[in-house]
Amino acid sequence: ANPPGTRIDLTDAIRFIQPDDGNVDDLTVISVALDQPVAPGEWIDLDIAFESSLPQIVARTGWELTEDGEVFVMAAQWFPKIGVLEIPGQRYVPSDAPRGEWSTHQFHANSEFYADFGTYDVRLTVPANYIVGASGVLTEESDEETTRTVRYVAEDVHDFAWTASPSFLEVTDTWQHVNLRLLLRPEHRNQADRHLDAAKVGLEYFDKWVGPYPYTTLTLVDGYGGSNGMEYPTLITCGTYYGLPTWMRALELVTIHEFGHQYFYGMLASNEAEEAWLDEGMTSYLESKIMDAAYGEGALVDFPGLPVGSAVQQRMTYTESRPESGALFTKSWEYRSGDYGKASYAKPATLMNSLEGYLGEDRMIAFLRAYYDRWSFRHPTTRDLQDVAEDVAGEDLDWFFDQFVYGTAVVDYEVTEIQTDTESRVVVTRLADGYFPQSLRVTFADGAEEVVSWDGREKERVFTFDSTSPVVDAYVDHERQVLLDVNLVNNRMAIDPPNPFATKVHLKTTSWAQQLLYLIAGIL
Repeated sequence: ANPPGTRIDLTDAIRFIQPDDGNVDDLTVISVALDQPVAPGEWIDLDIAFESSLPQIVARTGWELTEDGEVFVMAAQWFPKIGVLEIPGQRYVPSDAPRGEWSTHQFHANSEFYADFGTYDVRLTVPANYIVGASGVLTEESDEETTRTVRYVAEDVHDFAWTASPSFLEVTDTWQHVNLRLLLRPEHRNQADRHLDAAKVGLEYFDKWVGPYPYTTLTLVDGYGGSNGMEYPTLITCGTYYGLPTWMRALELVTIHEFGHQYFYGMLASNEAEEAWLDEGMTSYLESKIMDAAYGEGALVDFPGLPVGSAVQQRMTYTESRPESGALFTKSWEYRSGDYGKASYAKPATLMNSLEGYLGEDRMIAFLRAYYDRWSFRHPTTRDLQDVAEDVAGEDLDWFFDQFVYGTAVVDYEVTEIQTDTESRVVVTRLADGYFPQSLRVTFADGAEEVVSWDGREKERVFTFDSTSPVVDAYVDHERQVLLDVNLVNNRMAIDPPNPFATKVHLKTTSWAQQLLYLIAGIL
């Protein structure tokens, strides 16, 4: 054994490995063999010397020239990350396994990141006129003739990011115990309140529906290009457009979404490389729920006469992008082209909105709070999330998770027939491979209504009604709770067709709305 305090240079032990696909040209992961094992109860100090050269911004990280010719820096994923040693019983390592397993993945085009929790104590030296924002809490600051050094400490986080620019307009505010700091591009100064108000909306609703935000700081960065729309512990990049109208809430959506990552990416910290939906998808669901609750029917687009909600936009993105492909429970690098985005964002958001329709809002919120209480700072899995959902729901949810998380089932119900001879009969057909508990509302000629429910499993279900008044209208899922249904147009049938002119106007309006939603999806 080496004497205590011995320093050993392990540079020659560095080896590039490719644990996911064996691509020898992939140099994103290294393995370093120690000169001797670390026995149970022992510990070592590991010093890693590295040099990072930031690119001009393409995605997430880098530098960019501002409008006034200064340099904006967004430093993310800028230091070597340590792989996560998952011990027996943690995540998918069997509890009776003889040893833990390393979870270390290559940097894939689709993949996000996964790391363990720790404390970051970081000193940054920048030119004297630069304003710095970073994860954690500013604990020291000193100025020299030409430079400024700041020290940030971030505790119980699994990543650290920072930004710097002499062009930032700094705006501060508070929400309960949280100090809010907005670093804004000067040309967007008129949107400062929108950023801060959206952050407060996110804080308020997550506190109410999921759990408390335990940190004392939150920094919002109005960055450039691909650096926007990203999340890091206690620091998010938002982004906006000059002159963004107040009736289009893209700014609010991105801010609330990125703040939501403080929970699913930050505190719950699932393995996004392997189960991206647990972060991006759950965050997208809460984003849509919060947007619609906070801003109403026109949460995303409050255009006169054509309001667009956030959950509606998520559903549209899912249904228009090969809904039959891409299981949520898939390693990020194993998705076919185009499936990763849908299966990580829009599909799980639509899935969870549908689960809420089935469980009801009270049980859904109880599930979210229990999930946070049990698994924050513990790296939960899909299996863990399902266990919590079943505990709170008080029922087996295999039918739900097997179809829509582990499988690629699609939901589509159609009212195919109304007969009014001797008795009223309504025929409902399940057109796709997926099933979901359903309700059917029928309206009789005398104005009376009746709602019946069934488990939705049969390929065809015939409902009979002994009312003396015939059925004139039948509507499956009339409360629009099963957003997974890929075609809502065929959910309803009426004996007397509506006014032809009104139908024509409706169809044209629907077509216009679809095109607007596609445009919004592209922008976001």
